[in-house]
Formats: sequence, structure tokens, C-alpha cells
Amino acid sequence: MTSQTKHYIELSDILSVRCDCKECGASLSLPLASNLADALFKCPKCGKSWVRFQGGTYELTIATFMKSLEDLKGLLPNAGFNLHFEIAADLVSGGRD
Repeated sequence: MTSQTKHYIELSDILSVRCDCKECGASLSLPLASNLADALFKCPKCGKSWVRFQGGTYELTIATFMKSLEDLKGLLPNAGFNLHFEIAADLVSGGRD
């Protein structure tokens, strides 16, 4: 017989998002309700471009996602269900930062 354990977090457990620079390893943590205001354009340590690509940017997509999570946090207490996100098992066992 195979056994499997799944791990979930509630939306209220998500406080911020963290960006780790692929170039230098610096981290930037941003609360969900933060105004990104160019925070993601480049690494605050080494200056590597983060969200620009082929003349465009995907900062708006990230900002929209963060705003949607924050909006859901305010709406869910009135919903008839609880929303949970499954996380990778190696996060629980300490496999990733």
C-alpha cells in the first residue's frame, strides 16, 4: 500500500512574496499589499534586470496576481468555503528556502 501526505496553507498564511536574484542571490521580500513601483525592474544589489524582456515587462502580471491574492483575503471570510493551496512536500521537510 502506498501512503501520501499532502500539505496545504490557507490564503491568510501568505504574507508576502520573495524574489531571489538568479545572478547574485540577493532577496527582496514584498508584502502582498505593497505598491511595486519599479521594485521588480532590477535587483537592488547587482542591478540585473528582473522583469524586462524583449522590450516589455511582466511587472503588471505580478502586481495583478499580488492584488488578487490580497482581494481574496478580504472576500473569503464571507464565502461558504475555505480556500487552501497545496505546497510541495519538500518545502515542509526543509528541501527549499
